[in-house]
Amino acid sequence: MTTLSWSLTAQVAGGASITDATAPLPVEATDQIFVTVEPGDTDRVVEIQPGASSAIRLMVVKSSRCGEDLSFKASDGTTPSGLAVLDAPQVFTSGSIALFGVAPRRLLVTIPAGGLPAELVIFVARDATPP
Repeated sequence: MTTLSWSLTAQVAGGASITDATAPLPVEATDQIFVTVEPGDTDRVVEIQPGASSAIRLMVVKSSRCGEDLSFKASDGTTPSGLAVLDAPQVFTSGSIALFGVAPRRLLVTIPAGGLPAELVIFVARDATPP
């Protein structure tokens, strides 16, 4: 077993800032997925992990380009979540995964026709043997 640590810093120029970090968390599996999404792809399926949402410790979704036309939904394989616009890198920690309302086993990614392609990187750290 290995451990995962992460930190976050957000700062407004000349203003407030916030910093946070976690103590090392045990994780049994990590995946880093690289996928190209093309204009006209609607609900393109990207398999991300096989287990329950409670198994995920961290999920990061980032793209070579972000914008209002690039979106995704999480899905448990049957039911999709609400739409998330990928207008910036997205970071989901253990508790925030529940906001999807489904166990995110796959992402359904959409770029409308006429848009630009995007290179996505999806990082998932999780337990491989949850209770």
